[in-house]
Amino acid sequence: MTTFPVQGGCHCNAIRHTLLAPALSVQHCHCSRCRKSSGQLSKSGAVIQRADLIIEPTDNLTSYYSSSSFCSQFCKTCGCFLFSYEESEPIFMYLAPATLDGGVHPGHPNDKESHIYVGSRAEWDRLGEGIARYETDSPDKIITEIQRKKESSSGE
Repeated sequence: MTTFPVQGGCHCNAIRHTLLAPALSVQHCHCSRCRKSSGQLSKSGAVIQRADLIIEPTDNLTSYYSSSSFCSQFCKTCGCFLFSYEESEPIFMYLAPATLDGGVHPGHPNDKESHIYVGSRAEWDRLGEGIARYETDSPDKIITEIQRKKESSSGE
C-alpha cells in the first residue's frame, strides 16, 4: 500500500512533482496518437485531480498540443513525458505513473485500471490477462461521479 504524498520527476530531475493523494484510475491507451507520441505500444496515464499535484519547478516544462485542446507536457532537457490534460477539463489530468520515484503504485483501486482503445492497437501488441479492456474509451464511473458531485455543489 502506497503512503501519500509520493514524489516523482523526469529522468534528469529538472522537474519534480508531488502526488498528494491516490490516483483515481490508470488507463493504458493503445490508440495510434498515443503510440506515436510515446514511441511505445501504449501510453499510461494515472487519472488524478489537478489539485492533488504539486509541480516544482515548472520553468523546464514544455507543452505540445496534439489537438487544439489536448496538451501533453514534457521536460525540456530530457524529453520525459510527465503530464497531459484536456483544457476544457478543470478538475482532472493525467500523470505518467512511471515517473513516480522507486516505481511506487499510484494508489488507484485495482478494479480501476484498464486498457483503452484496444480496437486500434498495433497488430502485434499482446495484452496480458487480468485488466479490463475497452474497444474505445473507458466508462470510468469514479470520475463521472466526482464531476457530478462538484457540479452539483457549485450550483451548475
